[in-house]
Amino acid sequence: MSAPQPPPFFKGKPDERVLYDRFGRPVTGVRISLNPSSRCNFNCIFCHSEGIFEEPEDMMTAQEIQRVTKVLTRFGVDVVKLTGGEPMLRRDVVDVVEKLGQLPLRELSMTTNGTRLVELASELKDKGLDRVNISLHSLREERFNFITKASKLDYTIKAIKRSVEVGLTPVKLNVVIMKGVNEDEVDDIIDFASELGGGEKVKVQFIELVAEGAANSSFYKTFHADLSAIEKRFKQVAIDEKVRQLHLRHQYLLPNGVWVEVVKPMHNSSFCMANNRIRITYNGQFKP
Repeated sequence: MSAPQPPPFFKGKPDERVLYDRFGRPVTGVRISLNPSSRCNFNCIFCHSEGIFEEPEDMMTAQEIQRVTKVLTRFGVDVVKLTGGEPMLRRDVVDVVEKLGQLPLRELSMTTNGTRLVELASELKDKGLDRVNISLHSLREERFNFITKASKLDYTIKAIKRSVEVGLTPVKLNVVIMKGVNEDEVDDIIDFASELGGGEKVKVQFIELVAEGAANSSFYKTFHADLSAIEKRFKQVAIDEKVRQLHLRHQYLLPNGVWVEVVKPMHNSSFCMANNRIRITYNGQFKP
């Protein structure tokens, strides 16, 4: 009996080709790292070797990023997320956004800690950036500094407000919940999002700590907080609920008008089944 064959690389008619991965999942999105994962001006305690500032010599240029993304758009990819490390550390980040903004994309977004956004948010919006995810792990300065090893809470708040102001919305606040550190700030962060408009302006993603990278077993045991109870509470009080197609995660609209989402560890069958993204590293390597 012959071994099962993987699905064809391309399916459909020649004029409407679709890119499929080796598991037969259609690819409609791509995550592009503008920097190595280690290049960041924060040094978050749960992350992996962040806090490195050097710019590598083998990064793709803005033109190369545009060229490879343009090819992907011919096969149905129309959602692009820019990540890092910290993508805003790239000196040519505006040029990258401008070149990608010229392509037929449904959404161009970025995940960032807010670096340089106060100064560049308006220009990035004009060049084609649709929205941003911004890390906000605490609203209390001492806790923020403990988690990120960067005394930048005031600037991060300004970056969030500026992003809302120029229309990089919905701004999604990424909040990693850590036991004994910030687990009591869930309601405070939701209230903060409400003050900025909630709805389609500011949403919140509460992220459960995963046991990877710097999160060794002792670290994980010390700081991991199971977010199941929090999600159950959201579900009980929600006035609306929907499921994201990308991750099959539930989003809950709370009575104060804020959409919230609980991000559980991605190593689960539902996440894998619905994942439709590929990844491209800062130096042009493709990863499923």
